[in-house]
Amino acid sequence: MNKANLAYILDSMKQTFSLKKTKVTLYMVAVLWLAVATQMLVNKVFREDFQITEAFEKANAKEMQSSIEVVAEYNKEFLSETDKKGIIQSLADAIGLNIDEEIYLWQEGIRSEYYFFKKAKQATTEIKVVSLEQEEEASIQMKHYIIVRLNIYKGIRGIDRYKSIIEDTLAKLGVDNKQVTMKFEGNYEGNLSPAEKNQIATLLVEDLQGKIALEYDEGDLYTIYAYTGLLNEYIVSMGSKLNIQIAITYNELTDKTRVTLATPILNQNW
Repeated sequence: MNKANLAYILDSMKQTFSLKKTKVTLYMVAVLWLAVATQMLVNKVFREDFQITEAFEKANAKEMQSSIEVVAEYNKEFLSETDKKGIIQSLADAIGLNIDEEIYLWQEGIRSEYYFFKKAKQATTEIKVVSLEQEEEASIQMKHYIIVRLNIYKGIRGIDRYKSIIEDTLAKLGVDNKQVTMKFEGNYEGNLSPAEKNQIATLLVEDLQGKIALEYDEGDLYTIYAYTGLLNEYIVSMGSKLNIQIAITYNELTDKTRVTLATPILNQNW
């Protein structure tokens, strides 16, 4: 083999190895960027929930409680009794709830509910599948809604984890049309003055980087509605975006003032 041929072969080998090295480098860069993007998304979702929890903790209220309510529309028109009980069982399994009693059926008119309710020392849980006959485009259709309510009596940190678990389980069931309401509650001793109520509510909104849209003071009930860009969900009322509700009420029997922070707003429809 002459020197010219040897030089050609060596040059070809260098180019081949250089190409492979470039491909490996590009692959590693892509993997790293994917990992960074995934972590940023996880951090964003976690941060949304943690921001609310963190803000309410700063209020320094006593006897803090938390709850979550999820109302989701199931997109199938027909669900059998087995299907409905299976949905309830799947959600119960996901949050670690043991169904040790019968799943009950309640019916009245055009509405039926399969539901399971359990009260424990530290929490209460309710899971429902509600079916309603609704008129749409001159025809009667059956609509199904999944409702999950979880109340934790002591502490507020754990509710974030349950929110993620419930949402993930609903996604696996093929449900994406849902409304999630989170609520945090705490007590202050005595009857707070209007100025103290306003200060607490204003600080909560500021910690969530929000702006107050509506404010009502009815003596024993002080309510503020606000909007923050930190949260994805919101409703529109009177032309304003709202996703924070703060309600402060006084109870004469206990001589305590209760502060409630809900997002987006308290749901009274179900």
